[in-house]
Amino acid sequence: MEFKYFIFILAVMGVIPLTLLFMLSQKSMKACVFLLPICFWKYQSTAINFFSNPAYKGTALGFEISIIHLLAIALLAAMFLRGWPVKMLLPGFGLYILYFLICTLSLQASEQIIYSYFELTKMLLLALVFIALANYFYITHDFDSFLNGLTAIILVSFIVSLKMKYLDGRVQVNGIFPHQNSHGMFMCLIGPLFLARLLNSKESILKFAISLSTFLMSFLCMLFTYSRGSLACFPLGCAITILISVSFHSSMKTMMVLLVTSTLGIMATIYAGPRIINRFEKAPQASADMRKMLAEIAMNIIKDKPFLGCGINTWGIAGKNPKYNPFLDVHFPREGYLGLVETTYLMVGAECGLLGLTSLLCWFLYYLLLALYQAFRWRKTDYFYLFAGLAGGLISNYLQSTLEWVLKQQINFCALITCFAIIAALLQNSKEKTFLSKLEFIAKRKELLQQKMEEAMGNNQNVA
Repeated sequence: MEFKYFIFILAVMGVIPLTLLFMLSQKSMKACVFLLPICFWKYQSTAINFFSNPAYKGTALGFEISIIHLLAIALLAAMFLRGWPVKMLLPGFGLYILYFLICTLSLQASEQIIYSYFELTKMLLLALVFIALANYFYITHDFDSFLNGLTAIILVSFIVSLKMKYLDGRVQVNGIFPHQNSHGMFMCLIGPLFLARLLNSKESILKFAISLSTFLMSFLCMLFTYSRGSLACFPLGCAITILISVSFHSSMKTMMVLLVTSTLGIMATIYAGPRIINRFEKAPQASADMRKMLAEIAMNIIKDKPFLGCGINTWGIAGKNPKYNPFLDVHFPREGYLGLVETTYLMVGAECGLLGLTSLLCWFLYYLLLALYQAFRWRKTDYFYLFAGLAGGLISNYLQSTLEWVLKQQINFCALITCFAIIAALLQNSKEKTFLSKLEFIAKRKELLQQKMEEAMGNNQNVA
């Protein structure tokens, strides 16, 4: 038996004691939710790929299972055993199922079906992470454990980034992430969440200082990447969060926080200004040409297979087909290598067709519109900052995905799923409160009708 299979068996067996531990102690469940984002650190070291092909260039390279998935399975099993009211069809999950089914249909065109199964397996495991976290948030409203985990991972990535930048002398740093673009995208998604917490949440001085430090570290991590997509999208996401916060929660504290964060942000931007300008002005022309070529290849695939695409996770094969790729003799950095198209949406359109792309956009926009709408509905509650921050983070994430493909990387996709879980949990609570209020109204109405009928019968008897 290969060593990795032995490790996998031990890991799966470890789910059983974890489940029992979570079932016996709710504090251990809080620790699990704290650890989930922590596991982004050294992610590759805590994940096992079965039947993998590292030489293949795709969004999934094997049947991958990580400690994040195992923790989510144990958490979900513990909630079932505790008898908690676990919901399987949470808000928005139906759209994800639709997206998954359409991706499955793309198998009919896949030239290497096992590569497609790599990605489909990843999607199924991420669905378990979503269900586990959304149910935990829905039942406990314990968002702080998860946010504390995000704080810890941003701190770790910031320390690693400082080492890379000032000790190793690297120009573009990737922190704990596989690439500087994925590092920047993570900070663009999470940074506005901590900014919203600063602007809207009532916290002690210590928690306020932690939130401020976390936001500034996320900003600096993004800045150190010198990723053009991140540099453009991070300020936009923060601006959306500020606009929502000021519109619904304007106060002296909000203005003071804006003044402090804006001052520090401007100082950091001025310090890094020359390098940022240089990054935009002197970006290599070869990079722009490659992006255009890959985009043209993707469009050729979409034109030829408009409905179901060439098969999920088979871009690396279909993109080298002379039928779609007119640049085979022009540009090949390495033999057998074809870069991934630098737009998440074009990649999905090529691999899963326009049906897959439409279902993905519906799934994405559903949570964004919910965050914007629910921010208004929850404006007088302690959870308003979650909607305000996630609205800004999602807009930043979606726009950056038009420039880069890294959303499809496991870490960034998992981070996005966890943000959807927060929105789904709060909406599920809102739906049930609305439903209960309607039932209460109906019950009161029935009581009034019953009283009137009894009074009418009493009056009739008196007349007789």
